[in-house]
Amino acid sequence: MTATHATSPEEEELRAAAGRGGAADQHALGEYLVGRGRVDDALPWLEEAARAGDARAARLRAVAAKDRGQYTVAEHWYRTAAERDGDCAFGLAELLWERLDDEEGAAEWYAKGAALGSVKCRTNGALLLLSQGRKSEADAELAEAAPHDHVAARIEERMHELGDRIDHYRWRISELAALCALPPEERPAGIEEQVEEFLEDDEEVAPFSELHTDPEWFTSYPSFLPDAVKAYEEARALGNPRTDHWHALLHYNLDRYQDACRVLEEALTRHPGSRLLSRTLSAVHIRYGELDAYETSLLLSAEAGDPVQQWRLGGFYRDQWRLPEARRWLEAAKEGTGDDGDPLEGPDDALTELAEAERSAPPVLDTEEEDRLPALREAAGSGDPAAHLELGRLMRKLCRHQEAAHHYRRAADGSAALAPTASFERGRMLHEECGAQEKAVVPLYLPAAREGDLDAIEGLGALYVRMDQPVKAEPWLRRAARFGRAEAAGWVGNRVGDDYGDMEEAVRWWARAAKGGKVWYGWRAGMRLVQWKRHAEAEELLRLAWTGRREKDPLHEAAYWLGLALKGQGKTDEAAEWLRTACEVHHIVRLGYSGFMLTSLFDPAMDLATLLVNDVATPEADQEAEELLAPVLEKSPRHRTARHLLARVAERRGDLDGARGHIEQAYTPDGEETGPLMTADQIAGVLRRVLG
Repeated sequence: MTATHATSPEEEELRAAAGRGGAADQHALGEYLVGRGRVDDALPWLEEAARAGDARAARLRAVAAKDRGQYTVAEHWYRTAAERDGDCAFGLAELLWERLDDEEGAAEWYAKGAALGSVKCRTNGALLLLSQGRKSEADAELAEAAPHDHVAARIEERMHELGDRIDHYRWRISELAALCALPPEERPAGIEEQVEEFLEDDEEVAPFSELHTDPEWFTSYPSFLPDAVKAYEEARALGNPRTDHWHALLHYNLDRYQDACRVLEEALTRHPGSRLLSRTLSAVHIRYGELDAYETSLLLSAEAGDPVQQWRLGGFYRDQWRLPEARRWLEAAKEGTGDDGDPLEGPDDALTELAEAERSAPPVLDTEEEDRLPALREAAGSGDPAAHLELGRLMRKLCRHQEAAHHYRRAADGSAALAPTASFERGRMLHEECGAQEKAVVPLYLPAAREGDLDAIEGLGALYVRMDQPVKAEPWLRRAARFGRAEAAGWVGNRVGDDYGDMEEAVRWWARAAKGGKVWYGWRAGMRLVQWKRHAEAEELLRLAWTGRREKDPLHEAAYWLGLALKGQGKTDEAAEWLRTACEVHHIVRLGYSGFMLTSLFDPAMDLATLLVNDVATPEADQEAEELLAPVLEKSPRHRTARHLLARVAERRGDLDGARGHIEQAYTPDGEETGPLMTADQIAGVLRRVLG
C-alpha cells in the first residue's frame, strides 16, 4: 500500500546514488523518504544499508518499527549495531525499558552505550537507577554526565531542589512545633499566622500545601519519599488536620491506597470532628472501589450531621435503588448548610433525580433469571465460584453493586480459572457504574486482558489513555485493533499519524476503523488517499464517511473529497454531482475552520467549475461554470484560475477577444490598467499552451 508521489530531481539523484549500492547513499535515500512521510518506500533501502553495516540506517529502521508497534522487529534492528553505536544502544535500552518491561536488559544496554561514549545512555541509565531507589549509584553517573548533558544537569538540580525543599520544611516544622508546644501564655503573638503562612504561603520555597501535588517527584526520585513522609509526620505537632489531609493525598497520588487510609484513620483519632478528613477518607474509598468501606465512612459522618456526607450517602443509595434510605439522607442534607454557611445546591438536584427514580420501574431480572436465583444462592453458599460469578452479574443488573462486588470477589478467590473474568467484571462495574478511578481498576482488568479477553484488552487500553499513559495504552489498543475493534484502530491511527508522522501506517489503521463502523476515520483516510492519487481506495472510505454527517458536521466535507476521488477515476458525471453537493454543504464545512485554516480552505465551486470546463465541456456545463465563477471574480477580479477557465469557455465559443480579456486580467499586475498585450492569434496560442 504505497502512496503515489511525484519524483523531484533531488529524489532522482538520491535514487541513482542508492542504486549503485553504497550503504551511506542508501541510508541517505531512506532518510529522505522518511522525512517526507514515505516510510513504506524507505524501509527496503534502510534495511539494505543496515545489513551493510550502516548504524544510522539500523537506528532509523528500528525507530520506524517501534512507531508501528513492531517491538520485536525494532529490537532486532537496534541489536545489529548496538554493540558499536551508542545511539543504537540508547534506542535499544529505551525500547527494553519503556516498551518491553525489561529493566535488567535496559540497564545492561545503557551501561554499554555509556562505555561507547553515549552521554544519553549515561543520563538515562541514571534515571533508571533513580527509579529503582539506587540514588548513590545514580549520583555518580549524573556527576559524570552533567558537564556534557543539560538533561543530567537539570536532574541534579531538581534533586537538590527537592532535597533542600524537604529539609526546609522539616526545619521550619521543628521550629514552629516547638513554639506551639509552649504554654499558651509563653507562645509568641501571631504563632497561628506563622503556621498558616508556612502551610499556604511560604515565601522561601513552595508552600507545604503543594508538596503532594507533584507525585512525579517521588516516582522519579523515590529515595526522597521517606523524608517527605517524615515531614508530614512531624507536621502533626502543628495540630492542623490539613497536614494529614495532604499526607494522605500524597499516598493517594502515588497509588498507595492502604497508606492513605491508614494516615486518615489515624488522623481522625486526633481530630475526630474533622469533616475534611472524614470526607477525604470517603473519597479515597470510592475512588478505589471499596463500596462497603465507603458506605461505612459516609454513615459515620452523615449521622454526625455532615450535610455533604449526607448528600453523598443519599446519592450512593439512589444509585443502588435503595430509595427510602436515599430520601432520608437527601432530605437531611437539604436542611444543612455548606462550610460557608450557605445552603447546599446539590441536594435539590439529587432530590429531583430521586423523584424521577421513584416514579420509574426499578431494574428487574427476567423470569428465567428470577427462577434461578434460589439455586444459585444455595450453590454460592456451598462455595461454588461459578454461582458467585453469575450472582455477581445478576446483582449488577439489579444495581445492587455492593452485593455484586462481594460475589465477584468470592468467584475470583474460589477459582483460578474464573478469577480473570470475575476480576474484570468487578473492575468494569466499579469503574463504569460506581466511580472508581482508572488506576484502581487496572489490576482488575489485567488478568483477563493477558488471557485474551477482547473487552478487557480494549478496556485496559482505554484506561491507560484516560490516565494519559499512551505508551502503556498502545500495545493493548494495537492488539484490540488487530482483532477488529474499530475505536482502537482509530486511536492507533491517530497515534501513528499525529504523534509519529507515519501517515501511510495511519491510513491503514484509519481504514480499518472506518470499515469497522467508525466512519469518521473514513474521512481522515480517504482525504489522504485522494492526495496520494489512490482514488479507488479513497472512494469506498469517503462514501462511508458521508453516512456519518448527521452525527458529526465535519463529515460533510467528505462530499468534496469524494468528488475528487471520482474525478480521479474518470467518473466525471458522478464527480460533478458530488462536487455540487459539496458546494451545497460548504457553509457547514466552513464552521469547522478558523483563522489561517479558514482563509486557505478549498472552495468546491472552483473544483466543480474546473471539472465542468475541462472534462464535461458542454455548453450547459460552460454556463454552469460561469455562474460558479462570477462570485469568485467579484471577490478577486484577477483570480488566475477563474480567468483561465473563463478564457477557455470564451475560446470554445469562438470569442477570442473575450478570451484575451480574461488572460490580460489574469496577468495584469495589481494597480495597472489592462491593455492590448497580445493579438488574437497570440491569445489563441497562449490558451492552447496554458489550458491544454
